[in-house]
Amino acid sequence: MDKNKRPSNNGRSPQRKAGSGTGRPSGKPARQTPSAGRASVHNAAGEPSRRPAKKKKGSRGRQVVIILLVVLIVLIGLFLFFMGRYIYQQIATPKKGNDVDLTSYDTTPETDKDKVAYYVVGLAGKETTDPLERLSLVCYDKQAGTLNILEIPQDTYIDDSTLWSVNKTGSVWGNPKPVDWCEYERKRVYPEEIADGKHTPCGQPVTQKIGSASENLISIFNEQYSMPVDGFFIISQDAFVKLVDLMDGVDVNLEEEMKLGSVTYPAGVQTLAGDGALQYMLDKEEGVQGDIDRLVRQRKVMVALFQRLTATPEKSLREDSLVPLMNGSTPIRSNLTSDEMVELITSMAGITPSSMTAYVIPGEAASADKVNYYSVHRAELAALLNEAFNPYGRPITEADLQVKELASGGESDTHMQVLSEIAVDQSGAAAPETTTAAAA
Repeated sequence: MDKNKRPSNNGRSPQRKAGSGTGRPSGKPARQTPSAGRASVHNAAGEPSRRPAKKKKGSRGRQVVIILLVVLIVLIGLFLFFMGRYIYQQIATPKKGNDVDLTSYDTTPETDKDKVAYYVVGLAGKETTDPLERLSLVCYDKQAGTLNILEIPQDTYIDDSTLWSVNKTGSVWGNPKPVDWCEYERKRVYPEEIADGKHTPCGQPVTQKIGSASENLISIFNEQYSMPVDGFFIISQDAFVKLVDLMDGVDVNLEEEMKLGSVTYPAGVQTLAGDGALQYMLDKEEGVQGDIDRLVRQRKVMVALFQRLTATPEKSLREDSLVPLMNGSTPIRSNLTSDEMVELITSMAGITPSSMTAYVIPGEAASADKVNYYSVHRAELAALLNEAFNPYGRPITEADLQVKELASGGESDTHMQVLSEIAVDQSGAAAPETTTAAAA
């Protein structure tokens, strides 16, 4: 046998590790022989060239390319799926266009925002689900420099429509109606979007979530009274006490002696601390008429608090009273920020009680299913709204009001009152001209 010729071992050279018992000294590299079927490359001396043979592309590279292609295809598929679903939703549930009709807006139309604004103001019950102890809609006519206040009795009937879970206006805030909800799209859905318990655009089940107290409350004014609402302020009883104390009390002309624990306030003008002012706000006789009498009496505290707030310098509102209250443990519930509240109060600084008028919503006591209510008179309400609460919108008609009357034709008294009739000078309050200058 030729000594330079080695067995082919099926065209592959045997692979051995150094020091593996092959007889080759440990640490000396094994000599590589060309594979069968491939021509050896020799140099000029006839010896094999040391240039390595060209290797085939490994299967690992092909696997990486395939994986990348698969990932790319999956990503393109997901993009097309979600884009298609989005386009379908836009077609299936188009957004409503803007409508300047007053009855279709939750807030004041853009064309009138510099002229007028509407705010819901309420005093909450002691417990979360208790009725509001006061509720009113304030129309701020910026051009005329006036405030008109529409007061709503606790037991005002709103009927058992699909919008509310209760029949009395005062109970809406503490008992919001649950809303239909699509968890898949994480948004509220409406009856026309639901079929067989599923949200039709995406086909996912519809569940229910706790409703919005503020949305439910504002919808009363939007739906029942055809009035917009730009902001709301619901004051808890704790927040009310703190706010009055931060204002160094309120001066009120008491009709009769009032006792609060060991403290006795004589009849006449008295400075009430927070606890005393709250007791005065809450005290009432039974029944619908007792509630109306209380609304009228509460005006004394509300106008006094307004006088105190608007006489407070802006810096003090920010550093000492309103803003600290809003940053504390019992803030006023509102859709306005602390800064927006301060700006609103300072913008009203020139308004005096002689430019403020209060009305109880027209209606009468009535009953249904042995429950006592206050039933609004639609025709009278439409007339009052046009006269005092709708200075720039189109005329409101009786047909615009979604109020169900339990009784009509009975005696109605709005208890109209210009608040200068009951306001008293607030101790320590700045003079009007000083207040106006400070606000400017």
